[in-house]
Amino acid sequence: SRLMSSIKLKGSTSGDITISAPAVAGTNTLTLPASTGEVTIGGNNTPSFVVRLSSAQTISDNTATKVTFDTEDVDTDTAFASNKFTVPSGKAGLYKFDVLVRVASGSDGNLLNCFGYLYKNGTANHIFYNDYQNNNARAISISFGSILNLSEGDYIEVYVAGNSANNSDLTVTHNKYSVFSGHKLIS
Repeated sequence: SRLMSSIKLKGSTSGDITISAPAVAGTNTLTLPASTGEVTIGGNNTPSFVVRLSSAQTISDNTATKVTFDTEDVDTDTAFASNKFTVPSGKAGLYKFDVLVRVASGSDGNLLNCFGYLYKNGTANHIFYNDYQNNNARAISISFGSILNLSEGDYIEVYVAGNSANNSDLTVTHNKYSVFSGHKLIS
């Protein structure tokens, strides 16, 4: 197999630095002086978070409602608060988000349709829709993902809505059934 013969590093503001291995036989060593400071290769996917709903949330029929994710399992940069993720200072870039939300109507055949929304800065950015036509459900798990290019201070929220056949309130099911996660992509 062929090994990598060079490494290209992006400059902090512009330009590139390329470290190339010489094309000679034998073993060569690159030694960096101790005063170079930190050397990071690759990067990490932070900030990152995983949050969930700790108890069932009641939502009104046919009304888009923010999901109140209130239990943090992971929050590397303390960027998730007040049921939303906010891009921290110096962390603009591409982000991957995943949402799982279960909406229940309380009785068989009562759930007509269901929406999942990913809000960016207070406005629906992506909408996910399930329509059951004549095969109405009791409950549905909505699962969706998205990649967004975000700036410092942008915030992301999850909303859901459902329409019941008898116009009754719906329930967003808690714990492992309703989870929101995201992380910055290495770029």
